[in-house]
Amino acid sequence: MALTTLKSLNAEIKQLEAQKKLVEKRDGEVPKALAVLQRYSKVLTPAQRRQVAKIIGETVEAPSRRTATTPKGPLKGRKLGSVAPKYRLPTGETWTGRGLSPKVFTAWAKSAEGRAWVKAHPESKFPPAEGSLMTTATPAKKPAKAGTKVVKKPAKRSPTKKSAKKATRSAVKKAAR
Repeated sequence: MALTTLKSLNAEIKQLEAQKKLVEKRDGEVPKALAVLQRYSKVLTPAQRRQVAKIIGETVEAPSRRTATTPKGPLKGRKLGSVAPKYRLPTGETWTGRGLSPKVFTAWAKSAEGRAWVKAHPESKFPPAEGSLMTTATPAKKPAKAGTKVVKKPAKRSPTKKSAKKATRSAVKKAAR
């Protein structure tokens, strides 16, 4: 073999080894770059997310119908915390009192046990849960004392009647001139 061919082959081998080192270095940095992209994915627009997913080779889930989007990004509803149950049936089912009443509660209210409970407790619709605000007794209103008169204040004139009178007075004055 000629010396020039050997030298050219050695140069090509060195070049390929340098490329291999660059590829290995790049492959080591890819997970770091993916972690950064995932960390800041909330800032990206949906189009940018799709581009990144296309480059990575993953699929992006479609935004839900409930999430509205604006030019600045998706709108998020307020976050509600967990709510303590307000009502508890004797069977153990609970309900927070928000939204429509569950079918179990309406069925219980229509049952004989539910109707008897409502007759005994006309102030509430369902039995309160332990620890809810409804379990604390509210003080009853004091009955009016016998012999006291309830005094009603006279009704005030409505402003429309006053303005109508002023309008007729001013019209009479103008007609008199």
